[in-house]
Amino acid sequence: MEEEKESRVFIGKSLRVFVSYSTRDKKIAGAIKQCLEQYGMDVFLAHEDITPSAKWQEEIIRELRQSDVFLPLLTKNFQGSEWTDQETGIAFGDEKFIIPLKVDIDPYGFISRFQALKFEYVIEIDEYENDKYSCIDSSLKIIESIFNNKNLKDNLQDCLIKSFVGSTSYVDAADKAQLLSKLDDFSKDQINEIVRGSIEQTQVHKSWKAHSFLKELISKHDKDIDPVRKKELSELIELYRLKFE
Repeated sequence: MEEEKESRVFIGKSLRVFVSYSTRDKKIAGAIKQCLEQYGMDVFLAHEDITPSAKWQEEIIRELRQSDVFLPLLTKNFQGSEWTDQETGIAFGDEKFIIPLKVDIDPYGFISRFQALKFEYVIEIDEYENDKYSCIDSSLKIIESIFNNKNLKDNLQDCLIKSFVGSTSYVDAADKAQLLSKLDDFSKDQINEIVRGSIEQTQVHKSWKAHSFLKELISKHDKDIDPVRKKELSELIELYRLKFE
């Protein structure tokens, strides 16, 4: 009796981020959430993610204890908040990976020993005269800090891969390919997920600026890639390369 071939499904690890902030800074915190979630992370903001009927203190503690990364948003409002110092104390006691985000003030108390990341953001006004906060550059610095943590590096890579294969535009795919190109120790499963997703997602394999990353990946990890998929992706890259020449 012929044995059934095992179907390998990529199940990437998650990365849970808890942002501690004053409610006066909810727009900045919201911008952090939006940016990091674009790179596949799960970001929790207490006042945004808790339903009115929930026992919110218990919910906050549960989310905090389940988080991998703790981001205290150190504005001038942070110390005046009723809960931020308590959240920080729990994160410190649980030995979470803490990245203090310095906007106005330096880390203090339990987290004074941690080097702060200088956090910057910009405010844009849309056509309806609403202010919109953006912090993409600082978010990339947060990602770099997480990547330097050996215990979270693999989780981060899975998040970035999932976001890459789910790219929503050619530009989005190009930006995420550039970020992935800085990594050099993918597992076999991660490599094959990048290849599979690139074949199935037109925004990826049609992104001319993502091609250099994909070609280098194929060349460097030739023996780890499924031959059929390697051939298919190589043909797609060549097809769209010719259209640009």
